[in-house]
Amino acid sequence: MNNFLKPPALSTGFSESGKSAKKRFANILDRNNKKRGVWALVLVLALAGVSGTMVACSKGQVSAGNGQENTNNQQESTNKGQQSASALDQPDGYAKKLYQYQGTNTGDNSTVAAIIHALNYIDLPLKSIELKTDSEPYGITVNYQVDSRANYRFPEDILTGWNKNAAVMFSLIPNASEISFRLYDQYGEFVGYNPNRESLSEVYGMDYFTSVTVKGAAVSLDSFTNYLNKVSTIKNMEDFYGEGQKQSSAREKQIYSVIGDDREITVNSGTGFSVTITDAFAANPPIKELTNQKELLAQYKGKKITFSTYQINNFKTNDRTFYLFAFDGEKLIAYADLKTAASEQNVIRTLNGLQ
Repeated sequence: MNNFLKPPALSTGFSESGKSAKKRFANILDRNNKKRGVWALVLVLALAGVSGTMVACSKGQVSAGNGQENTNNQQESTNKGQQSASALDQPDGYAKKLYQYQGTNTGDNSTVAAIIHALNYIDLPLKSIELKTDSEPYGITVNYQVDSRANYRFPEDILTGWNKNAAVMFSLIPNASEISFRLYDQYGEFVGYNPNRESLSEVYGMDYFTSVTVKGAAVSLDSFTNYLNKVSTIKNMEDFYGEGQKQSSAREKQIYSVIGDDREITVNSGTGFSVTITDAFAANPPIKELTNQKELLAQYKGKKITFSTYQINNFKTNDRTFYLFAFDGEKLIAYADLKTAASEQNVIRTLNGLQ
């Protein structure tokens, strides 16, 4: 499976610091919705045989009577306050509850499901679990389903919760080498995260969680309790963003306010140019789509403005278009629907000549 070199904020433009961050997320972040081509056992989360060992997952409940998962309406965001609580603060002996599952094998269907249900670092409706047990590396895929991806444009909280889940799952399931977390809406998968046991510590903020540390976490209840306290202190991915990435994230929030809920930025489609607005540029914009914005451009004469083009996809209809956005720092000052790839290429050639 291919992994996009893509940071959690769905950014399509990077400063040098952003490029450095990309390398460390390269092996875990995946927004491709491709067939995995491996045998997988798909578990319906509320199998009748599992219900006896499952516990409540956040706001979702598992029905023990009819084998169906009964999920109440979910708040479509993670609870940062809950995530920051230490293992010792968890009700009903949280560490002890999880510790009963130490030594679980990936082939133990019901116990793997029970662990996932017991984890409370994230608040998402569970859809299914897939287990890859026919050959090494053994793996677990946890699928979640939400109503609308529009509420998850910038899923740093979710990705942080998945980091915590992975750290606990690897410690309790010693033969699991890979874990995949996937988030769906009715139109398909739109966020994926693929932690690996050997490279988990290479993720920003996860230095403590080396393969050796994870392997020894559950040797005793005391060691596991201390380990959970370490898990609870994992910082939000957003805390590791450089200034360039923070700026890029701020820009994209404004882009989404323009393109609407049914559209999304196509991954790795962005191009950026820094251009000084001259008197000639303001009086006679060299980009025809900006000719009706002369008055606005005149306000920025003498300033360097960042012009960025993006391919925008309607994920409901698969229609695509191309946009030009102009930013003064983080502030969006102008935009235009370029409509076609040919128009975008004309704009790129023009801006490239003006840099």
